[in-house]
Amino acid sequence: MKIKTLLAAATLAASFAAGSAQAASFVTTPGSAAAFAAPAGDATVTFDGVLPAGFNLTTSLASIITGNTAISAQPAFSDGSAYLSVSAGGSADLTSTAIGYQSVSLFLGSIDSFNSIQLLDTLGNVIGSWPGWEFTTPANGDQVIPNTNRRITFTRSDTDALIGGVRFGSEFNALEVDNVVFAVPEASTWAMMLLGFGLAGMAIRSRRRQTKVVFA
Repeated sequence: MKIKTLLAAATLAASFAAGSAQAASFVTTPGSAAAFAAPAGDATVTFDGVLPAGFNLTTSLASIITGNTAISAQPAFSDGSAYLSVSAGGSADLTSTAIGYQSVSLFLGSIDSFNSIQLLDTLGNVIGSWPGWEFTTPANGDQVIPNTNRRITFTRSDTDALIGGVRFGSEFNALEVDNVVFAVPEASTWAMMLLGFGLAGMAIRSRRRQTKVVFA
């Protein structure tokens, strides 16, 4: 069992070092006041004021608003606070300049099939991409019902790079999102990574010391 654990740690460390294109997984929860509320995490973005330390928001045809407008609807079950709206052809990158995260959870309002979400690594590379129709059926933009107003939680796999941000996009009007929460890797994951890096280094040093003998 100990050998298997050490091998798993080394494999995990190698995968972090090499990176992977494998997409993270996600789960969705139908809308409710409890689902809208920001869950526990390490960095919470409510769009109600200053961003958490180490975070940036870069927008194109997107803005932070409150209430309903001609093109945007406040997410159902909202507490009436500000939210991020992305207009047709627009995008918004919410990124961490400090560390990477294990998971990110967000509340997506009136989900349309033409909405999109991409997970970014700490270098800005896309590690996963999903259209709105993958989060619910039908993704018809209904502004009231729980089915189209949902909390979506993305979690990176062991072979994915750490999550460094989220890109929100919409082909048409509009995408609405609120209460985005990032969570760091669990302590056990960090321990396995550090152990794996140590084992990988030992293996490299061991190979360098070996002498090749050739018999005539």
